[in-house]
Amino acid sequence: MKINCQIAGDLMAPYLDGTCSEDSKRALEEHIAGCENCRGRLERMREPAAGMEPAPEAVKLTGYARRVKKRRAVIAVTAVLIFLAAAGFFVHTVVNLALKDMEARENPHLFSQPPTEDTDPNTDHSDYQWDPTRWEGVTDLTAGPLETTAGEVNSYTLFTNSTEIKVTVDGMEAVIRLSFAEDETNLTLLSYRGTMAVFKNLDSAYHYRVTVDAPPDTPVTVSDGYDTPVTFENSLRYVLHELFGIGRDPYALS
Repeated sequence: MKINCQIAGDLMAPYLDGTCSEDSKRALEEHIAGCENCRGRLERMREPAAGMEPAPEAVKLTGYARRVKKRRAVIAVTAVLIFLAAAGFFVHTVVNLALKDMEARENPHLFSQPPTEDTDPNTDHSDYQWDPTRWEGVTDLTAGPLETTAGEVNSYTLFTNSTEIKVTVDGMEAVIRLSFAEDETNLTLLSYRGTMAVFKNLDSAYHYRVTVDAPPDTPVTVSDGYDTPVTFENSLRYVLHELFGIGRDPYALS
């Protein structure tokens, strides 16, 4: 089958791509065998463009894209490192605070004596050390709960190393009062009615006395501070509650 130069030109691209039919391939090859112009044209199409370089704009765009990609990768890696560092610092800080809280609860700092009327209210008591022999007759609630009766509870001078004292009256409602033990007039600081009272915001530098208005033989329990066992988990929950308001204070009296 003979073809002209126009048809030969149309067949060159599919011929080079290998997509033309066998008949078209034979027809083109027969044509270029006798046509120098078409043969030269086909040879030029076979050769890659020699000596042609990408335009400067294309080079600039390629370099810019490469820099943007690299910058994004650096930013992503930096963000991950910052996040990991912040998370590590957070965990380290919270764990340390929990360990310190545990240690403080297991080794409570006790004061040596209550302030007198001449004591500066801003006095720092942190360097005092408690000496039980100097507090003869004082009941140390840090050693354990006091089990007594409504008729006897007022005779005890109480020491708490916590900021809270819990008083439980067995089986009946009663008026429960708290006062300073050193106050000769025994003025009531706080008063509750019920089967239980939790007196908060107390100071371990003072001694206290509890009064329960109930039949004298009514069982009464007075405890210091925390009913919950001191563990790392509880101290961790306490720290998270205090710092971020997460959950509840496991050491709070209820």
